[in-house]
Order: sequence, then C-alpha cells, then structure tokens
Amino acid sequence: MRRNLFLALILLLAFAPALAADESLEGAWELQGGEYVTEDGQTKNYAEMKFNGQKVLADGRFSFTMQSGDKFWASGAGRYEAEEGRYTETLAQRSFAAENGGVYSFRYRVDGDLWRLERWKDGRRVEFEEWKKVRP
Repeated sequence: MRRNLFLALILLLAFAPALAADESLEGAWELQGGEYVTEDGQTKNYAEMKFNGQKVLADGRFSFTMQSGDKFWASGAGRYEAEEGRYTETLAQRSFAAENGGVYSFRYRVDGDLWRLERWKDGRRVEFEEWKKVRP
C-alpha cells in the first residue's frame, strides 16, 4: 500500500509542471491583428495583408490556419507550453519552412478575452499577434 502511495506521489510530482500550464489559453481564438519582420528587415502588417486566422489550444496541443484575404497562407499544429508569461509552440506539422527546428517562443499576456504575443530575436521584436477568444 505504501509503495503504491509513494509511486502515485512521484508521478504527481513528475507531471506537476504540465498541470501548472496557463489554462486561460485553452479554447478557440480568432486573429485580430499583428505584424512580423521579414528576413530582409521589412515589417509586414497583418491588416495590410488582410490576414485572418483561427487557433485552437487544448490539452497541450495547438492547431492554427491563416489566410490572406480568401487565399490560404499558412497552417501548423503541434504541442505548446505556457507558463509565467512564456508561450512556446513546437510544430509537428506545418505548411511553411520552419526556423529553429520548428520551436517558436513568445512573451505573452492575456487581458480578458484578448491574448497578445511577442516573439523577439537578437533584441528585436520580429512578430506580434493579437487573438480574441471566441470559445472557451
């Protein structure tokens, strides 16, 4: 009996970091706006590119799709972690060439039903996105 209790405690401690993930991110999100910096240093505004997109997060997994107007732009899916203002996506599937082995890390904050993310590289913000929760 003690052995089972000890084993249960060890398993609980091993999985505690996963349980500490930010549950406020779980649900369906709709893209509100943003921008990114191209490899040659140009800033591209999502509104000017007529970007629209959806992202769904559940149980440590995510999936997103984006369009530019009515044309497909990008999609991806994989696992995510979110804790203490840091959100990291690890892509398993994608429709685009990936940087850094498909791992993207962002600073983030949630204000009500708005989720804002910033990705930085070499001291420069290279991506900003704002999402609105459409379904918990």
